[in-house]
Amino acid sequence: MTTRSDWTAWAAQQDAPRLTDWLREISEPDWSATVDHPLFDAMAEGRLAGDDFAAYMVQDYGFVDPFTALIGFAIGRAPSMEDRVVLGQFMGMLTSDENSTFQRTFEAFAVPAAQREAPDYLPETRAFQALLREVGSAGGYAEILAALVVTEWIYLEWALRITRAEGLHPLVGEWIDLHDNPAFQEFVAWLRRRLDEEAEALDDAAFARMAECFRETVARERAFHDAVMPC
Repeated sequence: MTTRSDWTAWAAQQDAPRLTDWLREISEPDWSATVDHPLFDAMAEGRLAGDDFAAYMVQDYGFVDPFTALIGFAIGRAPSMEDRVVLGQFMGMLTSDENSTFQRTFEAFAVPAAQREAPDYLPETRAFQALLREVGSAGGYAEILAALVVTEWIYLEWALRITRAEGLHPLVGEWIDLHDNPAFQEFVAWLRRRLDEEAEALDDAAFARMAECFRETVARERAFHDAVMPC
């Protein structure tokens, strides 16, 4: 199990140590494998067939409900109104702009109603859903922040990394835009800063749980994207 002593030893070797940088480092190789996943390159370069993009979005939409609940738990456990405001604003984006992108994608690619209402989720999707629900119901504020940092920072990183081809389907471009814009970058920076701060006050046991939550969330991200990548 990763401990605070591991973090302290790593930080002593750095000029400007940040907890979230360390968490990312101890989550390798899963972190880089997810950020550099070929699914994102295929999508950005227009090599992902429409049906495959729709199938990916159906699976990804399976996280909206547990993720919305996770943010709700974060709002409830936040130590200040300032945190609640930022998280509430993100909740508003998730349930409006992002939800709209999903729904219009399902319409544009003629996803059957049965697949929208009762999708056949992959085992990796269900495992990730279970993790989000568990962290929300049983995790402390720092653990919830750890899961949120992973899910949002990874999506920001791949969106910043990829090179878009001309002529992408508008909804593919819109999906990329949701994760590559100044407001989203600011939110990810805020999440990282708050996790850096909250971790300082954790006791050793809570610190270890937070670090394990981060690593496990990264592993679930990688497993999910491997599973939805077309053969």
